[in-house]
Amino acid sequence: MTNLKCTVHSCMHHDANMCCKPNIKVDGPAAKTPAETNCVSYAPKGIQNRSACTTPNEKLEIACSAVECMYNQNSKCHASNVSINTTGGTAGCSTFTKR
Repeated sequence: MTNLKCTVHSCMHHDANMCCKPNIKVDGPAAKTPAETNCVSYAPKGIQNRSACTTPNEKLEIACSAVECMYNQNSKCHASNVSINTTGGTAGCSTFTKR
């Protein structure tokens, strides 16, 4: 499992720089840079700007379609630490490193 840090405060799954989902998915099959990745698990907070979190999750599984990332093995992220933040206007993976 990956140690995840998320700084996307506008996501309903965000709490204390962590994610409350048991797993997330990063998309970007043609990505060559972190800005070309996208956390498809991102969901904006509602009108009340409240988080849907009950328990933040520091370690979780990350499915990944960024085939050019050196941490992608069989569509799973194997980086020991991952940062999800706002890159290029969307929630993306700043840990992405091209092979």
